[in-house]
Amino acid sequence: MIKGNVTLCGKISHAATLRPNKKGEVYTNFTVKVSLPSGAGSTKDCYVFVRKKGGTANILDQYPVNTFVEITGILTFRKSREELYMNLTAESVTCCEGEIQQGINGDIEFYGTVGTIPEIKDDKHGKKYLFFSGFSSEQSGEERVFTWVRFVRFSGEKEKFLEKGNGVHLVGALDILFYNGRLSLGCRFKEVFPWGKKKEESE
Repeated sequence: MIKGNVTLCGKISHAATLRPNKKGEVYTNFTVKVSLPSGAGSTKDCYVFVRKKGGTANILDQYPVNTFVEITGILTFRKSREELYMNLTAESVTCCEGEIQQGINGDIEFYGTVGTIPEIKDDKHGKKYLFFSGFSSEQSGEERVFTWVRFVRFSGEKEKFLEKGNGVHLVGALDILFYNGRLSLGCRFKEVFPWGKKKEESE
């Protein structure tokens, strides 16, 4: 499971609609376009599906297309084949006058498996950092999909349980960008805990 507690700044790209969930609760739904880093100082647009609990026909007029908005809420991810999609359950939506700096900032929480061997490396200034990748898996129809996250901590220390194949729970700052044309998730983690089965227990 991967989720973020974030602030999103972008531009409404599709008109807002009202939709009930399975319990009959009404939500206001719309799509926001966000420009994210894509390497070498360039950016690429992605689309985030937003929903906010409640709403009436009159409220829909508050979210016109091409309006810049700042939204706080819970960001979740859904992977289908090789594409990663983002859904944001909004806690607050603020419409802004004029253009704003676009992006997605906040913290991410990850429950999953260490997928590569954690390594302590030196940056170009000679400072130590810990780097590895992990994955979270979920069922998507008949297919099992895996969402990978890059993890880094600027420290020369490594916990003993941080081994490839072990389950972990990590919390840290979200780093989201495009890499080779696809969304890529990263985390500058602050806290890490063992979670789930250890490698030797599942073998």
